[in-house]
Amino acid sequence: MSFTEPSRRVVTFYSYKGGVGRTMALANVAYRLANTHGLNVIAVDWDLEAPGLHRFFGISPETVASSNGILDYFVAWRDAVTRNAPEPPAEVERVLDWLLPITDEQHAPKFGSLRLLLAGRLDRTYSERLAAFHWHDFYARTAGAAAVETLREKLVHEADVVLIDSRTGLTDIGGICTVQLPDAVVLLTAANLQSFEGTESVARAIARAPEKERTGRERPRVWLTVSRVPLVEESYLAERWFADNSKSFERGLHDGLWLKEDHPDGIRTHVLPHRTRWGFEEVVLREGGVVDQKDPLVLAYEQLTGTLLRWLRKEAVPNPSTLGAVPAAAPRPNSIAELQAEAAAAERRGDTLGLAMTLHELARELGNANKYEEGIRRVEQAIGIFLSRGAHPEHARALIRLGQLLVFAGHQDEGEEALAKGLAIARQVDEKVTEAAALASLAIARFGRGAEQDAASLVDQIGVIVSGMDSSDSRVAYILRNSIVASYFVDKDHAAKLVGQLIASARNPGTAEAAKIIAGELKELEDFLPSLFGESALRTGMGESGPNQPRIKESDQDASSRSRPARRRPSSSVTKRSGSRSK
Repeated sequence: MSFTEPSRRVVTFYSYKGGVGRTMALANVAYRLANTHGLNVIAVDWDLEAPGLHRFFGISPETVASSNGILDYFVAWRDAVTRNAPEPPAEVERVLDWLLPITDEQHAPKFGSLRLLLAGRLDRTYSERLAAFHWHDFYARTAGAAAVETLREKLVHEADVVLIDSRTGLTDIGGICTVQLPDAVVLLTAANLQSFEGTESVARAIARAPEKERTGRERPRVWLTVSRVPLVEESYLAERWFADNSKSFERGLHDGLWLKEDHPDGIRTHVLPHRTRWGFEEVVLREGGVVDQKDPLVLAYEQLTGTLLRWLRKEAVPNPSTLGAVPAAAPRPNSIAELQAEAAAAERRGDTLGLAMTLHELARELGNANKYEEGIRRVEQAIGIFLSRGAHPEHARALIRLGQLLVFAGHQDEGEEALAKGLAIARQVDEKVTEAAALASLAIARFGRGAEQDAASLVDQIGVIVSGMDSSDSRVAYILRNSIVASYFVDKDHAAKLVGQLIASARNPGTAEAAKIIAGELKELEDFLPSLFGESALRTGMGESGPNQPRIKESDQDASSRSRPARRRPSSSVTKRSGSRSK
């Protein structure tokens, strides 16, 4: 059972300069995603000029000298196109057979799975074959972009997450690995000016890259990670460096290079300390042996792993829905039992963060089954874990889920208190969709009390959020949907105008991903609030019906997705609750 979806699956580890521990960080995160969190992980060595990821997993020289990899795949593609072969080369079809499973006791994870795709067949001819391969010609003459996309598609459908170890510096490979391939990028920098300025320039290149270079995907999420920071000796110099560069970091926030919600402690959020003892060998710091699980570097790897896990599994802690506005499809008969089994498995692995995410999802399903009190107990467990782990966005979403369940269970005052707490945390970490969901749920709850003026004021605050965002931001569709649902209770005329605004946004969505999101939101709103989709609303948003009208049926999630194929993707805005009660 996959916990992720294709649009949140490929993560590149990149460093502008070498010597920052990029490959070691990737190897340790890959191991933890599998061993602690039970994911199926593929690690890809895309550092073709200096391959070495295999050394962290004990793969023998004989194996790497006889196993194909990235270079062999692209060479086979290039040669096939050059000779006008009618079919893709056999190497394209067999590339998944080249994945090397990590199974020996010393290196293998106890849970999940971990496989490695080599840079290429590392025999005596490797350097010569690499020197004869030219990326510019490959892209210009032999459909190189299609080759990369084909490889990405194959890997994505084979794993929960694909981690890519990219070449350092400003190279052709660097551009492929930071713009075309990934859904997210971990940018590692040393605490010096040259490394940080170079890393910032790469982040700007990622932000500026046109959509066509990303093949229609959203711009990659970026986490800035400062590496090799001294713990004792010269630590005062590290403190000075953080202080001197905090303004540059804040400028990056302002320019959208990275997000505040991903860096709640600013430039100090993601830090990998320098540990001299681990600099003399390629090693995964795993449990047992001589590794102290309280070693600062171990804790830093676990924090980085947790950050990626929360992003990968964001749908397990989705941006909360609006309170009780739209009825749900009946829960699947086995969904609660499956989630209970997942929670038990997470406990056995010692995966507290994964446990919290599963408990949150379980609470949602219990609510859909009208088992509110049990759902309340489960989400309260999740809240305790999120709070202890400093998972602030998830903490906010879980509080909103708790508030909704409390209101449905008849505990109105307690429910509104939980919603208000979730709203406050969402604002602190700049989670705009979560903030809008809290405002909408509070508006409906207040309207149910007869406080119509308070409810209208809360809906107006959602409008303020939208007005401060770029119209091409895909989050706007989620926020508008929450506003529409709340307005449906408070002011139906205003809700109809918002529907027109959402429909109009479908004419110029900005990106293909945004178009899918908008169409999906419209489809569910039309299904559940059909009175808002009269001819007047359509004319307000679209003018004459024609080719620009959103193709709603095409907005459904790709049927080929491996993301929990038996379970419908949870909406990021409005819960569809069976037996929901209007407030």
